[in-house]
Amino acid sequence: MTNSLLTQAKTLGFNLHRDPEGKLWILPRKKTDRWKLLELEEGRWLLIVGNVPQISFWPREAQLFLFRRRSSLKPHEKLVKNP
Repeated sequence: MTNSLLTQAKTLGFNLHRDPEGKLWILPRKKTDRWKLLELEEGRWLLIVGNVPQISFWPREAQLFLFRRRSSLKPHEKLVKNP
């Protein structure tokens, strides 16, 4: 399910990042958004807002979160692709 989530995140325009420690992150498109998702060892995803851990999602819940964040963008923001 994680690969499916990563594919979906990339398709929706979110940024994927692997840090030097090998941890995988899903980051928002807009730098002003304060949330990020961190993949945990158990196959779950930790939502962090403003550098404060909030909730641990199962992959399907994280996918729904990303869909929700995508739908909250303004129409012109949805059309812009990341470089």
